[in-house]
Order: sequence, then structure tokens, then C-alpha cells
Amino acid sequence: MDEVQDLDLSEFEKYFTVFEGSSQEDVAYAKLFWSSLSLQPPVESSLISVDIRQRLKVAKTPQPTKHDSKISTDSKDDEILQRAYQRQREDEKKRYMEMGNKREEIMALLKKQREERIKKEMISFQHKPRKSELPERLHLKTPAEHLVQDIKEVQALK
Repeated sequence: MDEVQDLDLSEFEKYFTVFEGSSQEDVAYAKLFWSSLSLQPPVESSLISVDIRQRLKVAKTPQPTKHDSKISTDSKDDEILQRAYQRQREDEKKRYMEMGNKREEIMALLKKQREERIKKEMISFQHKPRKSELPERLHLKTPAEHLVQDIKEVQALK
């Protein structure tokens, strides 16, 4: 049986580091150091987690309620919901009416500004020169004799 233990011990020692020539105290510190560095399995691999509660909360016992009171509270709830719905509809209608009034005010203001602009244009139109009052030179289409006269005037400038 000693042979089996010696064989197992020699097989065992070849997989581990042996501290030969060191004091017992150094060997103890080295063993303590290496054992502290052994890695723990990752948290994901454990079946139980310390951070997570494993059990569901216990359901509360239901309170006894009267059937009649439930019906009356349902009708009260329906009335409250109906009033809230009506109030919401009225608020929406009021908001749309305000938007419509504002649009009408804007349209009236634009119409007034347009009328004022047209009135100012009519006043200034009276003072604008008419085409017939413009000199004949400025007309785009001039007769041939005016062209000849213009050419002579340009040549006289040279």
C-alpha cells in the first residue's frame, strides 16, 4: 500500500510547484498566496445568486367585498368618466373655436393691409410718369430716321 501512495504522491507532485530549498515559512506564504489567486466560477454559472430574490412574494388575502357596493361604485366610476369625457370634448371645441377666431382675425388684418397698399398705389399712380410723356429716345422701337440722327450725334462727339 505504501507503493501505491508513493506512486500517487509522485504523480501528484509533478502537476504542482515544489519549493525546494526554501524555509517552511516561505513555503507556507507561497501556498497561501497561490491559493488566494484561485479563480472563483463566474456569477453566471452559479445556480443561486445573492443579489436576486429567488422566491415570489406571497399574495395577499383578498378582502371580502359586497356585490351591491361594487355595482354602485362601477356606476359612479362610469359617471365620473362620462363627465371627464364631456369636459375634454368641451375643451377641444373651445380650443378649435379660438383657433378659428384667430384665423379670421389674421385674414381680416391681411385684407386691411392689402386695401391700404392698393390705396397707396392708387395715390402714387397719379404721380408716376406715363409712357407717352417719356422722350422718344427711350422707346425700344425707334424709327429709322431717329437711328440715323443718333448715329450722326455720336460721330460728332469724336
